[in-house]
This record gives sequence, C-alpha cells and structure tokens, in this order.
Amino acid sequence: MTTVFASAADARYGYHLLNLIGSVKANSDGVFDRIVVYDLGLTQHQRALLDRVRDIEVRDMPHFAPHWLQGFTWKPWIWTHLDADAIFYLDAGATVLRSLDAALAQTDELGYFLVSQGNALRDIAPPDYFELYQLDTSLADRPYVAAGIIGFRTTGEFWDRVVVPTYEDCLAGRSLGFSEGDLRRNRGLAYEESPIVRDCLNFRWDQTILNVHLAKEMPEAVVASIDEYAGVRSTHEHRRQVIWAHRARGDLRYLWRVPYTGPGALRARAFGVRHRIRWWMKLHDKYRRASTYVWKVRKIRNSLRNAT
Repeated sequence: MTTVFASAADARYGYHLLNLIGSVKANSDGVFDRIVVYDLGLTQHQRALLDRVRDIEVRDMPHFAPHWLQGFTWKPWIWTHLDADAIFYLDAGATVLRSLDAALAQTDELGYFLVSQGNALRDIAPPDYFELYQLDTSLADRPYVAAGIIGFRTTGEFWDRVVVPTYEDCLAGRSLGFSEGDLRRNRGLAYEESPIVRDCLNFRWDQTILNVHLAKEMPEAVVASIDEYAGVRSTHEHRRQVIWAHRARGDLRYLWRVPYTGPGALRARAFGVRHRIRWWMKLHDKYRRASTYVWKVRKIRNSLRNAT
C-alpha cells in the first residue's frame, strides 16, 4: 500500500508548514512513502526553504475552479488528486508529537481515520442542508469531525460515499459562505465578494460538507479522541497526545529540525532557530509588559479581599 502524507499552506502558514514537516520527520519518519505539500500562495522565501527539504515534493496548486481558494475548495481537491493507496492529510497549523503509525493502521483496516471536534453537527450545518441532504434531525447533536486531520484509503465505502461527494459538492460551491458571526473572517486570499450568510453558529466550509456526507452515509463511523489527536490548548491534553492542533499559535518548536539539503542547508537551519525564537517572543509578548503583572497583582488582591 502506497501512503502519502499531505498538507498545504499560504504565506500566513508557510513557516508553520515547515514546522509541521520538521515534526513529522522527527516523530513519525518512515511511516509514509511520500510527503507532498501544496503551495497556496507562499512567499518566495518560504517556497525556497520548502524546495530545500529532503524527501518531500512541493507542488503548485492549479486554479481548477473560479472559487478554488474560497470555502477551502482546494482541500478536497488535494484529497481526490493524489496518486496513492492511502492519504493522511494534516493542516499546516499542527505539530506531530508521536508516530502516526496507529492512525495509518486504522486507515488501512477501516478505510478511514477521523478525529472528533467535540461540538455538535447543528453548529456547522444550517437547517437547509439537513433538508438538502435529507438528514434526520436526530443527527443534529452528533459530534462532527475534523477536515484538517483525516486519513482514508482511495478506494472503498468511505472514499466513494464521503470523500468524492465532498469534493463534488465543494466544486459546486456548497462550501462557500459564512455564518453571520464569522463574516469578519472574510478576508485575505479566500475573500468572497458577496458571501452567502449561512444560518448556523459556525459554518465551516469543506468541513461542513464532509460532515453532512459522513452523517448521512456512515453515522456509526469510528472517531478518535480530540484530546489524543487534536489537542488545541497544549501538548499535554492526553498522556499520549499524537497531534497538537495549535493553528497559528504554535511555538514552532520543530522549525529548526527541518532536514534541509544542498547548498544553503546550514543557513536555512540557522534561520529556523532565529524565527522560532522571534515567534516565541511574539506569542509571549504580554510577559514583557508591566501591565500584565499589574493586572495579576490586582486580581490576586481582589480575590483576597473577597475571601475575607
């Protein structure tokens, strides 16, 4: 069985993608036959660094539809256009802490690997989608799964009934739009000029489409623990946490461990050390401000007063 680890990033997550690759190489090396990453709009420097990484393939993303950047349409395109028997896709804003061999083994056994997101399907699927997909309303409280942490074989029930229809629906534009409270997210490369306002708490684009197909076709699917495979807050949410799904706030601890090769490899590793330090300082800037400690002292003082 040929297996591919895949990810993608634009300029905002370019260095996070390098950190992700460093973590895979450090903690799950040899599990996959190939690593393939896609350029969604990287800077020249980020692309140059990726091109120097040993044993990975960097691909340009084709503009396969007018809305290829909107609604995360590019993601299910990646799922359905990689040549492999099995694919494990992980968003760039994540760090691999332990081997992914167990996830890949389940992918081989069941045909898929899914991770819970903890919240209910009704939060991300508007009522008209329940009608459109003829979903029983009893499924509204079903926990939905991640679209950014997923594995599957490219044949079989999950592929035919969930993955392929998800791509087809995203291509048709069903992943476009925003919940009213998320209209502020309509910016950057994925900007929609006249977005549809979806009637749910947090419309989640490709993830919404993936989950309505999963709920309809495979409501009893096996789903992995969010703490073990998608811990958000820290690296210690499970005693054997495999993935830290930190998104933009990760500390990029593996950036200096990216295995560069060829001319400039030493300079690239030195950059990784410097950028990791700068990023850590940016994330912890509040600890360098006096106001942080003044606020803390006041909080403690108020707590003591209330206690007496």
